[in-house]
Amino acid sequence: MLSLSVTVALLLAADEASLSAPLVTSEGDVAGAPVDHPLIAVQADVGLPDGAGASLMGMPVSWVRVHVGGLATLSGSGVRAGVTLLAFPSKPVRPMIGVEAGYSFTGSARWIPFLGSLSYLTTALEQVSYGWGSAQAGFEFGSQHFAFVVRGGLSYVDLTFAGPRLDVGGASLTASSMSLRGVVPSARVGLMFAFM
Repeated sequence: MLSLSVTVALLLAADEASLSAPLVTSEGDVAGAPVDHPLIAVQADVGLPDGAGASLMGMPVSWVRVHVGGLATLSGSGVRAGVTLLAFPSKPVRPMIGVEAGYSFTGSARWIPFLGSLSYLTTALEQVSYGWGSAQAGFEFGSQHFAFVVRGGLSYVDLTFAGPRLDVGGASLTASSMSLRGVVPSARVGLMFAFM
């Protein structure tokens, strides 16, 4: 009888302990506890084909980055947006893979060395715009609040520019607008700072 009472008491104590224990999710987070990863960050970076950029980044869960931002491109200004997925989000080195799309508004690229000095390309380089879509893989190095980012991959680029003008014996020949499309290597390095 005594052993039955001890057994019942132990079962009741174990049941109370399991009810008071916090629920742990598959990500290792405690359910109902405050979020332990940053939610909003900014990133500054430079790369090709997108140029120099600054983005606002949202992190709804620790392994997802959603960003939108502005750019200074080869021909002026532009915009971009994308999504990045991270492995091992709490580690100091985090592999990543992501996709993004962007567009550079029409502007002048006459400043480009050598090309800008060719008279027959002057007209073409005065009106340059391009759009792209990129798929890249890379790494974040650092904490969840401050990290160095390096990534590379491939981009599909659609470049549009005004037709070149050719002056021959006092006559001027100008082609209509032209486009170049293709897949090119792409890369980017930058810094990410989370503030919330």
